[in-house]
Amino acid sequence: MITIGDGIHNFADGLAIGAAFSVSWRSGLATSLAVLCHELPHELGDFAVLLHCGMSVKKALLLNVGSALTSFIGLYIALSVSTDTAAKEWIAAVTTGLFLYVGLADMLPSMVHVDANRPWLIFALQNLGLLTGWGIMLLLSFFEDKMGV
Repeated sequence: MITIGDGIHNFADGLAIGAAFSVSWRSGLATSLAVLCHELPHELGDFAVLLHCGMSVKKALLLNVGSALTSFIGLYIALSVSTDTAAKEWIAAVTTGLFLYVGLADMLPSMVHVDANRPWLIFALQNLGLLTGWGIMLLLSFFEDKMGV
């Protein structure tokens, strides 16, 4: 289930990156950076869960790479159909909905049900992480046009 859910999530990431690159390379670069920032800890967490379930390192890596490759499918689909403005808007709506669903259905319940000796510290760290992520996204949106390679 982890690998299937991760594959669908990575497919949505690929759709978002492809639609962003069809707008401009700067938009694509900003979206790719945002996806990298949220995918790195996500993939490491999935890898740790797979190892904890008793999988070998080799099999866990293979499953992670296999689910990550679905992002290329989403990328190619988005690049091929996003020549139309309406298609770009639909891709943005679908990927936004998927990201919100993953955040609300998966991440939020696991944040609420944490057993800790110091719940206020956990609460503060969780909110610091969320605010940092939102801040990075806000900065990317403000300075997207000024990014250069």
